[in-house]
Amino acid sequence: MTGQLLFFFSALGVFNALLLVGYLLSKAHRSQSDVLLGGLLLMLSIRVGKSVFFYFSPDLAKVFLQIGLSACLLIGPFLYLYCQSISHQAPLPKSRWLHVLVPLSAILIIGVLYPYQTHAPLWGDVLYKVVNYVWLFYLLLSLRHVSPLLQQVRQKPLDLSNPQTLCLSVWLGTAVIWLAYFTGAYTSYISGALSFSLILYLSIMMAVLARRERQQHRYQDKKIPHDDAAAMLVRLNQLMHDEQLFLNPNLTLAQLAKRLGTNTSRLSQFVNDNLAMSFPHYLNEKRIEHAKSLLLSDASLSAEDIADASGYNSLSTFYSAFKKFTGTTPAKFRQLTPAKASKA
Repeated sequence: MTGQLLFFFSALGVFNALLLVGYLLSKAHRSQSDVLLGGLLLMLSIRVGKSVFFYFSPDLAKVFLQIGLSACLLIGPFLYLYCQSISHQAPLPKSRWLHVLVPLSAILIIGVLYPYQTHAPLWGDVLYKVVNYVWLFYLLLSLRHVSPLLQQVRQKPLDLSNPQTLCLSVWLGTAVIWLAYFTGAYTSYISGALSFSLILYLSIMMAVLARRERQQHRYQDKKIPHDDAAAMLVRLNQLMHDEQLFLNPNLTLAQLAKRLGTNTSRLSQFVNDNLAMSFPHYLNEKRIEHAKSLLLSDASLSAEDIADASGYNSLSTFYSAFKKFTGTTPAKFRQLTPAKASKA
């Protein structure tokens, strides 16, 4: 069971990274940095995927080991070009692609002339060290473009929609993965794959949080004009007074918005911004006011009758809301004097 969980979590990052690669490379308006980031994630996925399968199947065919090491040689160049494209904020000249084409050509030629299958010592000892040190070389080379981004990132540390922040996160993540593999002999060979999954999901979580924050800012910036808000308040009060829609226990924001002749998001914004409350709070406030009038006007009505007549499907929900808005129970409210009841 432990082995299955380890395989799941170590392979999870590879699967999701490949989905991201597909997204980046299939975007209608993809930029050069999108292509470079997609290439980097693809090389990392191949490298990490090979590690996962080799860890759980040591007799893995040598051709897969060769493909994994070949991809590893291109991680550094793709990282370097990606960081450079973000730093320059402009497309790179075609000559910069030599950083990818030269090692790619070299590893393909070596792979054809000296395949892993018949030259295992060359690949397992010599080339393994070469590709890892090439990766390290480009990590250090990328620092020249990453270092200036630190100052910009401090302003929006969690906003992964900010290309500078994303670039720094990608560089740090790639460095951690390299370190995990480099120290794998002292820890565990699978640590690189686990690091990849962890870093990828942390980045996704940060991106989701950043997106929510941006949506909140956009929401706050688009205030409803004062005259429109005043007109909406008049219509809402009239509708609630004349038709008492709040007595419908299944009333939704969308249904009320349709009756008001507006959309759901605008009504939600109005209730939150102009009435300074949530939609459920607004409904409960109306329902409890109605329940208070019933309690004082008709002593024959039971608590169940009043809850039902006030738009509540559940007696416990009614009691909870009543206590929240009045500070007392329906039975005790009935015993209050009119003056005290109005205060409650």
